[in-house]
Amino acid sequence: MYKNIKFWLVLSIVSFILFSTGCKPDSTAKTLSDTTHQKDSVATQEPLLSYFKKNGDFYKLEWPMLLRTQFEEKYVDTMAMEVSLPIFTDTLKVLDGKMVEVEGFFIPVSETGDDKIVILSAYPFAQCFFCGKAGVESIIDILSPNKMPHLKLDAKIKFRGRLKLNRDNFDYLIYVLEEAVLVVE
Repeated sequence: MYKNIKFWLVLSIVSFILFSTGCKPDSTAKTLSDTTHQKDSVATQEPLLSYFKKNGDFYKLEWPMLLRTQFEEKYVDTMAMEVSLPIFTDTLKVLDGKMVEVEGFFIPVSETGDDKIVILSAYPFAQCFFCGKAGVESIIDILSPNKMPHLKLDAKIKFRGRLKLNRDNFDYLIYVLEEAVLVVE
């Protein structure tokens, strides 16, 4: 009986929070042909933006929010195969195109030959996506207008830039930080 009471208590609290903040459950994922996110009205965005802390003009993007992204298998003609496409939460979609700040572990991408691109990971290299220990939702493409300074593998670093949620450009990861600037504290 205690387990049932605990379950209903938790369910009631979560329902109250969602109802009181105006947060709606995620809608069904959009199709691949819908490449642009429809921008909600400012009134609809405000309750969702309140989930994020701010540091000046930047929303703090936390890894637990990114790690909640789920995937669906869809056949993509241009790839001639089924691929896993991200289903972004409504809460995360509200940050698409916004200036954010994110902290993580430096992963070099020397194969590209471009010293303006690095990857930021939620986990150190030994636990990251490239070692098969995590999913693609745990890494972000960092695209900087400037050459990156020499950084040590697994250094914990912070970037600021414009977040782009990417569902259909297979040249990039599902999260892209454009106009990224390394934050030196």
